[in-house]
Parts: sequence; structure tokens; C-alpha cells
Amino acid sequence: MASPSATQVARILYKEMVEGDARKLVAESNDAATGGGARDLRFGSLKRVWPIVLLMFPQTEQVTRKRGGKSVQLTVQKGEFCWRESDGSVARMDSYFEPPTDARPSEGRIRQIHSFPCLDISLLPMVGVGNRVLLLLVQLHDGSVWPYYVEETTLRIPGKWDPRVAKDLLACLAAERPKGRAMLGFRDFTTQLSYCNGK
Repeated sequence: MASPSATQVARILYKEMVEGDARKLVAESNDAATGGGARDLRFGSLKRVWPIVLLMFPQTEQVTRKRGGKSVQLTVQKGEFCWRESDGSVARMDSYFEPPTDARPSEGRIRQIHSFPCLDISLLPMVGVGNRVLLLLVQLHDGSVWPYYVEETTLRIPGKWDPRVAKDLLACLAAERPKGRAMLGFRDFTTQLSYCNGK
């Protein structure tokens, strides 16, 4: 069996973008203008997605953060997001995945989501009007991670996506979950493991 190409997809971590997430892209809080997490993109079901997070954010770094009015030392996961500039060159920027807070023990977060040019609000299709939008973190076999926004409608266009990817994402979108819970999951093509936070 041939070894996979460095540019082939190894795994995808995905999350539905909701209106509160869109506000974070313009550095506004979901509910209030206070709190350090106002600009961070939260990922629930952390125990289930943690093995994928470690692959996409493979380094560790000690940082000091304000939590609960106190300065605390945290170990955060560090990675790198990649994207193509308009001239075709590849841009890279450090990315950080932070551990849960005491108030939200099952949620990790990508820090300062609004700071990545590849995730600029101008690139996000409108959410909250019957148009479901996903953030895909696509990791290639060379280890690089490429963020993309994807509209549900494009997943239904024949030939637009790899059929395995489209099938997984559409099935997770269609799964039942409590009202107000955003769709979240992953597919690892190297191990064939997958997860969807719906039934």
C-alpha cells in the first residue's frame, strides 16, 4: 500500500459556527463585553475531541492568564494555522488551544479567534438565517493545519467535496442534539475514528 502524500488530508476537526461565534470574529463577546473568553472559540465535548486537538496543537507552552480575577499559570497547546494569500504564498500564524475554565469544565478554546486573517469575519458566510456554516480545521499528512469555512449547501453539490467528507459532515448536521448545542465532531482518516456530538 502506498504511503499517503504529505498534501493529503489526515484528519478534520469541525464545528458549527453560530451567531455568538460570528460576534467573536469582530472581537465582541457572545453575551457581554467582559471576560477573557469573549474572543475565544469554544469546543465542547473536550474529552472526545482531545486526541485530535493534541495532533493539531502538538506543542505545549506555559502562560499566565487571568481567571476568576486571579493570575494563574496554564499549560496550553500550541500549533500553527496555514492559509494561502492572494498571491498564492503560504502564510502561517501560531495558534493556541486553551484548557477548560472551572465554570466550563467540558470546553476547551481556540484563543483570540478574531486575530487570524484566514478566519476574518468578511470570509464567514452569514449564519443564523437558515444557512448553517461550519469551521473545518483540516490537517494534512505533513502536519499543517488549514482552517476553512464551509456552507452546508456546498456539501450537497456533487463533486464539490470528497464524498466521504460530505457524508460525514451532513450526517452530523442532521443528527439530533439538544436545542442550542452547536454541531461538533471529527474524522481521522489515518485511524478511521470519528465522533459527532449528536444521536
